[in-house]
Amino acid sequence: MLNVALTGNIAAGKTSVAELFRQWGATVIDADVLAREAQAPGGAVLAAIVKQFGADVLTPAGTLDRAALRGKVMGDDAALGALNRIVHPAVRRRRTELQDESTARGDLILVNDIPLLFESLDPDQFDRVVLVDAPVAIRRARLRALRGLSNEDADRMIAAQMPAERKRPKSDYVIDNDDTLVALEAKARAVFLDLRRLAVRREWGDRPGPVAILAESEGDERRALGALSGALEDAGIPWYFASGRAAALAEALAPRPPAMVVASRTIHPEAVAAIRRAGISAPLSFLVPTPEGPVEHGGHVVLDLRPWGHRRVLLSDNPLA
Repeated sequence: MLNVALTGNIAAGKTSVAELFRQWGATVIDADVLAREAQAPGGAVLAAIVKQFGADVLTPAGTLDRAALRGKVMGDDAALGALNRIVHPAVRRRRTELQDESTARGDLILVNDIPLLFESLDPDQFDRVVLVDAPVAIRRARLRALRGLSNEDADRMIAAQMPAERKRPKSDYVIDNDDTLVALEAKARAVFLDLRRLAVRREWGDRPGPVAILAESEGDERRALGALSGALEDAGIPWYFASGRAAALAEALAPRPPAMVVASRTIHPEAVAAIRRAGISAPLSFLVPTPEGPVEHGGHVVLDLRPWGHRRVLLSDNPLA
């Protein structure tokens, strides 16, 4: 799994890029959502916030009044630091839990949407860092238009974060959001395609030879195998396709001994036996659709093909091999 951090200062457009990455097949963990969950009524985090800042940060319904809390910490580094010490540990714990779940599912690309990445975490813990940026004047205009803020309030919110100029050289990718939404999508897609290639290389790139993709029939499995071939093609990993019955499949594999064989679940046991008789000892896996939710995959390899427009699949060790 490729573990990516996505960050950007307020009104830069990070949320728009996160949603695009989600639509294109990435799993997204949103730090703001985790913070809101941590600050829910009845929890230890909200109790600590009230103890630190007073009961006037609560609404009459007992929920956190975010505007009131923001008024107490904006421009006050000590107060902001105290708030971060309360909230950030709970958010980090929950993010770790979700990352572990993502790994167990076999997600190919995990995007951690973290506004204050450079201010609160070590970016080196992520495989890649993506920064979304926009000029201050554009960000100020967005805050006025979308949140109804005055220039003074917008500038205070902008000044409360580390300047993007310090973040740009520390990022692996910078997406400048200073044009139209169409332009933003094009820039974001270019970054996502590169992340997709990196993710597949990490999963498959250390294999000593080509991947052989096998099918006996047309259908959903063939289309899924096509998505797999697209993933390998993107990553520059050699592969070839073979189809037919037992003897034909074994004959097709013999000239180019594969490092791994991925087969449609419709492959007949006779084909498996013929492949083994031909002296092809590469690991042989079936392509099997997985149920929604966490995958029980002890002894299996999970490959997530959502970034290629296909459902997640499970590459299951063939018990007949």
